[in-house]
Amino acid sequence: MATGKENVITWNNQGQDDIVYRYAHDDLRTLTSVTVPEHAVAVFVRDGQLLGVLEAGRHVLSTSNIPWLTKLYSVILGYKTTPFKAEIIYISLKIFNGKWGIRGMIKAQQGYEVPITLMANGEYQFRINDVPVFFTQVLGGMRSYTTGDVNAFMKSFISEQITQQLSQQYYMEVLNNLEKASTTTKVLNEPYFNQRGIELLSLKINEVRTTDEDMKKVFEYLQFSSANGESFKRYEVMDRMADAIGDSSGGAAIGTGMLLFPQMYQQLNQQQQQQAMQQMQQQGASQQNPKIMCPHCGGVNDYPYKFCKECGKPAPSAPAQAAEAAPAAAPVAGRKAFNRCPYCGEDLAGLPKTPKFCPYCSEQLQ
Repeated sequence: MATGKENVITWNNQGQDDIVYRYAHDDLRTLTSVTVPEHAVAVFVRDGQLLGVLEAGRHVLSTSNIPWLTKLYSVILGYKTTPFKAEIIYISLKIFNGKWGIRGMIKAQQGYEVPITLMANGEYQFRINDVPVFFTQVLGGMRSYTTGDVNAFMKSFISEQITQQLSQQYYMEVLNNLEKASTTTKVLNEPYFNQRGIELLSLKINEVRTTDEDMKKVFEYLQFSSANGESFKRYEVMDRMADAIGDSSGGAAIGTGMLLFPQMYQQLNQQQQQQAMQQMQQQGASQQNPKIMCPHCGGVNDYPYKFCKECGKPAPSAPAQAAEAAPAAAPVAGRKAFNRCPYCGEDLAGLPKTPKFCPYCSEQLQ
């Protein structure tokens, strides 16, 4: 502090994390010495207004050395040194480190832009690079000038900005490339810091995560995704439908679901047929034919088929009309199996047993 004998003002015991320091007295006199440490400045404030800035070094308060002091005091007869009122606030220009943590919402994935919970944390570095702007935009609105006030502002400000910028990105893209997301978020945030006299030197995202429930949704979407997420939506409807059906299994559950959602089962059956065709093309005709489920009874048939060998109803892709009967040899008495269908003549020798209905013409064989 300034004393009558020494008249010296300085920032004693400056800590590594101290950003600002306010000199305790505002009754100053001319010829007082103000020492400003390296990597800091001293600002003079009166009635909340910034009057001047002193750079690092030793300064003697006089109008000859500091012309803008003229308006701070008036000559009073009888005083060897002239008193005046002003606050001195030191501002550090060093690089400071900070940590941040947020909880907000973010879009899940491109093409499936359903918001999910976002929890993220990281680190950042900053320094004050424009003292007048920093004082006007940050310190000027504070009731007291302390490092705690500045830290509280920085924590709130950077959390708000990071939340806004991350909400414009996609969770899976951020999760898969934290370095790129960190750079993008820093670039998007820099203008807002510059407007407050602060230079954002670096920003790092250490971790992003979401709730278990939201993570399950994202994982299911990635498994059943299509261009617009329709497959995932149908999967959720079927999942809820299965719960509503109860403990039914096999053909009973499938038949109930078919009655409730016939169009859905038709679409799913078409998808099965397309997948089976692709599998045949990839594996070749020499391998075993793929199986496909009958949408009417749940029976399993070799793909492709015209009529179900369990219920005799036509396949969804087969013509609605019954196949014309073809002449063939009549069944031999006492035999339990046909080598050929007695109605359409199709070869049945490859089947392990005679089906109840011919898979080609739907005529009853047993």
